[in-house]
Amino acid sequence: RFCCNMRGCSPICDRSVANKILNAPMNTIWCSNEHIIRRTLLLAVSAVLPGVLLPPSLVHRTAAASVDIQSDTPLPARTYQLVDDQFSYQLNYPADWKATSKPVRTHLSEALFQSPMKGVSLGITIDPVKIASLEQFGTAEQVAQRVLAVEENRDGVFSVELRGVTAQSGQPSYYTIEYQVESSRGKKVYLCKYCIAKRRLYVLQAQAGLDSWANADVRSELQSAVDSFNVMSIGD
Repeated sequence: RFCCNMRGCSPICDRSVANKILNAPMNTIWCSNEHIIRRTLLLAVSAVLPGVLLPPSLVHRTAAASVDIQSDTPLPARTYQLVDDQFSYQLNYPADWKATSKPVRTHLSEALFQSPMKGVSLGITIDPVKIASLEQFGTAEQVAQRVLAVEENRDGVFSVELRGVTAQSGQPSYYTIEYQVESSRGKKVYLCKYCIAKRRLYVLQAQAGLDSWANADVRSELQSAVDSFNVMSIGD
């Protein structure tokens, strides 16, 4: 177990809401009160959690002792590798980051990591879905527009700006969306990576205040962590 404290986190949806949105037609129009969560893939799943309980399947490895499972390349210095054997994913993150915990789990699987720098974090959620791939829901651009629509309809949000969208083909495929939100609580940048494998939705979300994001070291840490996120489980 790892533990620390995470403040200022947003509420998250339950699985029924997530499945409702994921399986709705592409032209569905959503009213703002259906979206009580923010920063989600397909308006449904948030990776920013009040805290998480790491399941026993998680394996924590240090840079000195561990190698990347697929490439056999040593981990970068000052980096830890998180491997979830049950849900078949791995993630590299800075060695000075801490994992939070909470008493009640609201997703099939959850993990959240907090940087020593205030407001900088990344989280992973996993939930069952009825579709077998991201492409069955829409293109990366279509998903990005849905995510931005959620933000724009939230109370206290002044503006939302899409900063980048990429799609990575393969088995499984990934969508990565970067966007900026200005609200009554300040300006933040979100970098999110999504995947569907074995009818499970994987969401990795990194976030930082705009000032922190401007720090090249912080930006590099978050980008490296997002790039390292790899789901090894594929197929139905």
